[in-house]
Amino acid sequence: MINKNDHFIGECIDYSYLGLGVVKHEGFCLFVKGMLVGEIGEIVVTTVKKDHGFGRLLKLQKASDARVDSDCPYYPMCGGGQLIHMAYDEQLSFKQHYIEQLISKALKTDIKINKIKGMEQPYHYRNKVQIPLETNDNQIVGGFYRYNSHDIVPIENCILQSDKSNLIYRKIMALLNKYHIKDVVKHVLIKHGFSSDQIMIVFIINQNHLPYETEIVDHLSSDPLIKSIIVNVNKRNDNVILGSDEKVIYGKDHITDDLMGYKFSISSKSFYQINSKQTEVLYQIAYDMAKLRKEDTLLDLYCGIGTIGLIASQYVKEVVGIEIVEQAVKDAENNALLNKVTNISFYTGEAKDVAQRLLEDGKYFNVIFVDPPRKGLDDATIETIIKLNPERLVYISCNPATLARDLVIFDHKGYKTKIIQPVDMFPNTYHVETVVLMSRVKE
Repeated sequence: MINKNDHFIGECIDYSYLGLGVVKHEGFCLFVKGMLVGEIGEIVVTTVKKDHGFGRLLKLQKASDARVDSDCPYYPMCGGGQLIHMAYDEQLSFKQHYIEQLISKALKTDIKINKIKGMEQPYHYRNKVQIPLETNDNQIVGGFYRYNSHDIVPIENCILQSDKSNLIYRKIMALLNKYHIKDVVKHVLIKHGFSSDQIMIVFIINQNHLPYETEIVDHLSSDPLIKSIIVNVNKRNDNVILGSDEKVIYGKDHITDDLMGYKFSISSKSFYQINSKQTEVLYQIAYDMAKLRKEDTLLDLYCGIGTIGLIASQYVKEVVGIEIVEQAVKDAENNALLNKVTNISFYTGEAKDVAQRLLEDGKYFNVIFVDPPRKGLDDATIETIIKLNPERLVYISCNPATLARDLVIFDHKGYKTKIIQPVDMFPNTYHVETVVLMSRVKE
């Protein structure tokens, strides 16, 4: 019988999908943060549930060769870089093994999964940072949430963010403390176009006006890289970060960035892939898988600001993009104008509803790209895709679990999985992106 606060010596034998070490003790499975496969250490039981529990590593007795000393001073308190203690080759191996296990079990076949595409430099890759703020002892602090909690770990420099984002964040925190702007700014959002070097700052506040707005703008606008400063008003007390009301207090309402030879306008609410370098790898894989041809008509579901479809437009006859966020569609249309792309159109609405209308209008697509949120595709969207009857279907997923679930459904509907390619878009975290090609089985 395992009880909370029990101490024992255990060996890590596997990883959970979150990158936690798996330790078996008296036949009971415990998940231990920060343990690597093959390591032995003293563990204290912290939580006991019906069929599993959690433990904390107190002291290592045998360390793995894959353990590295973290350059992050906030590890392991911060919940952001969950795998920073793990050598990068081991991170890639963990993600590869996880996807192989998950998809092979779901499809009930030993389907080949291509070797994951990693990064040469797996640090300072994030082009967006979203930092919650709070007041402690009359001092305004920002940081990231402690692992498995809503307590903020104060930070000054994050090794996953760009150096310029870190520098500007420190400037912002100094200004907020200089003017004693307590309990007003809830979050700070910084977007950095890696190719253009343009930067946007968004202050998310809980009232209608940012105190010392003029002084703050005067200080920040002296940096020539800062092209946009926005105040976003959000008076809600929930997990939604951005409110609906905002105003530009300096520069433009967007920044631009270059991706694969195309320019993209990025607003405060635009979805733009976090890792610009790996995005180019990801998209090229998707285009190569689809074997796009000049006679193809392409449907881009969950198109965001149009990145995938606009770049693909050079290879095909026509592209149609669907996106539920109205601002993203406006950005996508502006991006089409910006790049002088005329063979693309965008629709606002839920993927399943707009796709159904296109089907009823007799529209035909021989290639469909889907890039859904973490929850994957709902049944209605899958049914509509099946009715549209594309020859080739490319699924870009940020959640292997929902991807595996959806691949099984497509398999039963006559779309067989042909190629699976993982891409490490989020080094030093447990997240992984996967691109899958499915094709219709000819009767």
